[in-house]
Amino acid sequence: MKIEVLYNEVANLYGDIYNIKYLEQTIPNLKIYYTSLNEKPKFITEKIDLIYMGPMMERFQEIIIKKLKPYKEQIKKLIENDTIFLITGNALEIFGLKIDKIEALGIFNYFTKRDFTYHHNSCFIGKFKNMDIVGFKSQFSYTYNNPYPFIKVINGYGLNNNEENEGIKYHNFFGTYLIGPFLIFNPPFTEYFLKLLNQKNEIAYKKDVYKAYKIRKDEYLKYIEKFKNH
Repeated sequence: MKIEVLYNEVANLYGDIYNIKYLEQTIPNLKIYYTSLNEKPKFITEKIDLIYMGPMMERFQEIIIKKLKPYKEQIKKLIENDTIFLITGNALEIFGLKIDKIEALGIFNYFTKRDFTYHHNSCFIGKFKNMDIVGFKSQFSYTYNNPYPFIKVINGYGLNNNEENEGIKYHNFFGTYLIGPFLIFNPPFTEYFLKLLNQKNEIAYKKDVYKAYKIRKDEYLKYIEKFKNH
């Protein structure tokens, strides 16, 4: 199995690269390509099972858009053909139409507005299929007009403060503002994700990550209940 990590030298805030480190500890004989800004993506010439990109400082978004623009049609084809993408934090904005006035890749029809006067931080809990999803959000930007929602919000922000859904899911493209790292925080989703990758291995440290997941989920639910009563 092959994973390509795009631009890890700049797209690696909040320790999100541990999404990949965790998969590395779970899946034997895993080949990981760390593609730098000065390299052509491996997905151009090789079959890649999972393409990953993490969050970055805003000034790097335009640089990455320019790097990926020549491969826009190839990316669209991969998505339509069910290649698996995991895109976390503000990296998901790159695949929309615009980030403010910056033209993005235009693969999806959503758009993003930045607001540096309002830095949103919050705990999040939501629902995907029959799974509770937990995470943390830290963002200056907010996305609108997404036709392909990923997670139904139970408590917290969606893609923006008026949105009841968080993230984007289209075919096997998963994009979410949740940071953390997402896969370690959400073992039920990680087990679902492994099945998509045709992997039968048990997730690493299963007992411990499920214990941490339950504690985090219970704390979030207690906070929600406390907030409702005030």
